[in-house]
Amino acid sequence: MILSNVDIKKALQNKEIIVEPAPVEGQIYSSALDLRLGNEFKEYNPKLVKQKGINIEVVYSDYDFKEFAQAYLVDVPQERDGAIIIKPGVFMLAKTYEKITLPLESKIAARVEGRSSVARLGLVVHLSAPTIHAGFMGTITLEIINHGFAKIKLYPQKDKICQLIFEQLSSKPESANISQFQGQTTVMGTQEPS
Repeated sequence: MILSNVDIKKALQNKEIIVEPAPVEGQIYSSALDLRLGNEFKEYNPKLVKQKGINIEVVYSDYDFKEFAQAYLVDVPQERDGAIIIKPGVFMLAKTYEKITLPLESKIAARVEGRSSVARLGLVVHLSAPTIHAGFMGTITLEIINHGFAKIKLYPQKDKICQLIFEQLSSKPESANISQFQGQTTVMGTQEPS
């Protein structure tokens, strides 16, 4: 069952869904909660991955994202006004401004989806990883790619980039079985130092 705006507001009030900072007016729609773009942007270092004669192969069964990210990801600089510009064909990792907590006892999971307004420009905000499991806590890493023809300028903490659709589970899971990204606050899948 997908939660309506009535259910989302009730779950927020009862701390069955925790969003930090709390949603502001205009973030909750009839069946989704909009999330804003965070302020961290990474891309695979073009100096490493696009060198002539370099052929990088990832053996997925032996792959460790955190090690790979440490070796290959670099910061994408923001514009003077704080905006980020995503050029056509560019792939980058970003995060949501909001931190999400879905307590296990709430029996709520979510799916992160793009918004139609940015999708119509050709912007994909997640490639194939929409599931936010019950028990998850952290910011959500977005896999962004611009399939459109125009540069897209986005403002962190302002632009609503994606939405969460909440689903009620039929029972409380036995355990969280959370991935290596539990508690993440960076796109590297780690926590920012305190």
